[in-house]
Amino acid sequence: MSKRLFSLIRPKMREVFLLPLLLISVMLAGCNPTAGATTYEIIYLSGYSRDCYTYDGISPIEGNPCCLQWEKADDYEKTRNYDMRILDENGAILYEYPDMGSKTMRGCLQKTGKIQVCVEHWTAPHHNGYVEGWLKESELLLIDLSDGMVRSQYKAGKNEFYITSNGTRYYFYVPGKGESEKLFGLIKIPAENAEIYYRDTSDWAEKHTIYTFDYVLKPDIDISNGVETRIKFYISEDQLKVTWTSYESIGKGNWEYLEKKAYKIPLTETASE
Repeated sequence: MSKRLFSLIRPKMREVFLLPLLLISVMLAGCNPTAGATTYEIIYLSGYSRDCYTYDGISPIEGNPCCLQWEKADDYEKTRNYDMRILDENGAILYEYPDMGSKTMRGCLQKTGKIQVCVEHWTAPHHNGYVEGWLKESELLLIDLSDGMVRSQYKAGKNEFYITSNGTRYYFYVPGKGESEKLFGLIKIPAENAEIYYRDTSDWAEKHTIYTFDYVLKPDIDISNGVETRIKFYISEDQLKVTWTSYESIGKGNWEYLEKKAYKIPLTETASE
């Protein structure tokens, strides 16, 4: 092969090898669901919190000495299902629920003495839930610890982020959406505000909005350069505090979540189950 012919082929070969590398780098950059996105954090009165970096196999049940534990199902390699266990204060198994668990579960004692368990199913591959836009669905189980029976079971849909329960009301947060286009700009889709609403067990299909956030205009947080915005939900008995924070430098190499906007939302109780 002549030197001239090889010189013509070599740039083409370099492009062939560089193109897959470029695609891989783009794909890896897009695999971080928290880059420039919004993450969620649930914070209970006890101080226990969950966010997308919580990988504990055992999580406490708020207000109760028992704990929740996830365990791979016997047929996990085939189904990717998890079992859910309730452990007593000594770590012994009280009850086990095959194929009903996930790696992201929360439990909280209700005034009735039963525990409300939220089993979340997220599609984010490398984070344990709580990344906006990645929530597939959730199962909400009311469990009687006296016999382990599931007294009620409800399902929440895509991006319905369960916050807490109060009586027969189940409270959710749904993210808003910015204005978008379809068909090369021929169709304009207006922005949708984020909101908090509840569903009542007497009519689960009906949504009751209690607070609306202007998702596009406030709070005004610069999310350029991959800055993470975090929504913190502080849960108390009759009030919900919601804060928007931004992970920013505070100097000397230190970073913190700085509060940008806070809202206090009362929760009204209805008849207990």
